[in-house]
Amino acid sequence: MPDFSFEAVDQRGKRTKGTKSAQNQKEVVDHLLSKGLQPIYVKKLHSFEAIFEIGKKRIRLDDLLYFTTELADLLEAGVPLERSLVILSDASEKEELKALIKELKDAIHGGKTLSEALSLHRDVFDNLYVNMVKVGELGGVLPSVLRRLGEFLERTRQIKKFIISSSIYPAILATVGLLSILILVIFVVPKFGQIFEDLNQPMPFMTRMILDVSLLFQKWWWLGFLLIIVLFLGLKYYLSRPEGRQTVDRLKITLPLIGPFVKKMELSRFSRTLGTLLESGIPILKGISLSSDVVNNTLIKDAIRRLYTGVRQGKSLSLLMKHSNIFPSLMIHLVSVGEETGSLAKMLLKIADDFEEEIQSDTKVFLSMLEPITIVLMGIVIGGIIFSMLMAIFGINDVSF
Repeated sequence: MPDFSFEAVDQRGKRTKGTKSAQNQKEVVDHLLSKGLQPIYVKKLHSFEAIFEIGKKRIRLDDLLYFTTELADLLEAGVPLERSLVILSDASEKEELKALIKELKDAIHGGKTLSEALSLHRDVFDNLYVNMVKVGELGGVLPSVLRRLGEFLERTRQIKKFIISSSIYPAILATVGLLSILILVIFVVPKFGQIFEDLNQPMPFMTRMILDVSLLFQKWWWLGFLLIIVLFLGLKYYLSRPEGRQTVDRLKITLPLIGPFVKKMELSRFSRTLGTLLESGIPILKGISLSSDVVNNTLIKDAIRRLYTGVRQGKSLSLLMKHSNIFPSLMIHLVSVGEETGSLAKMLLKIADDFEEEIQSDTKVFLSMLEPITIVLMGIVIGGIIFSMLMAIFGINDVSF
């Protein structure tokens, strides 16, 4: 049987990590639920498909957004839950989404609540999604909670779409430049080298160096490819270890240009999640615990967990943020105002909006700088190759016949 690693949380918010052998992911989830633990994630260990993600169809963010908003519309219109899932399953054009909705419907038909059915598919519905649905069920406000979840997912999708669309042109530019360099080094330079050797013409140092690089590419390309694979697997293994992940995450938030951007991304996600949870009626302690799950950086995640411990002891959220070096001063002041006026959820959502605007602005500035830098670097490399060839060509005039 394959082994699965898991992380779960009990009713008091205490986290538990471990491994378990099971036939499938569902068996591990059922085992955790039977012990009163709420799964955060369950992952298969040492899976080749998990490393390379080959041929694996997944439910994308767009599919999840479609499911959430359409289900909210149907429930607000007074359609029963099971009937709503049947309608969504029939209307869906993607087979994997259709199959997922059918499994949810069968679980509900078997006596489970919607949140319990969702918890069986942790690879699609995370801890945040499941707990918000559970609150909606308990409070009788499931349609409005799903509506807030839809708004949250839509905002997340917009940010991702903006970053991806803004990166397309620089990526194409860099790809074309690299292909041009490879074509010159692998196909063009060797032709010139053969001409010079036939003429018994001594080549300048720069030309000789580029020709040696070209020969190295032709003879040992497989070694470079193998080295890339080894480095990729080594980095993946290093990141899977706690100390490796912490080292990389520390670099991410301390590097001059990347650090502020990464921090804004993580804190924006945290603020929007916590604000959405508080608006949905989830208590602040539960909200902080759930919000830490959407943060990827381990240093920021640890800082949020310290907030949970401090708030549980009765301390002010803004005061706890002030004693940490993770949260910016403006965010601390806005949280303090939110606590004083009783509008913490609204203030957190405003913080998230501000961060996201800064992220979009920073992305535009960074990409506007990246384009000319890429052009200049590619020009220098390609120009250097051409110049080295010209130096050798001009030297042909010195050949004595």
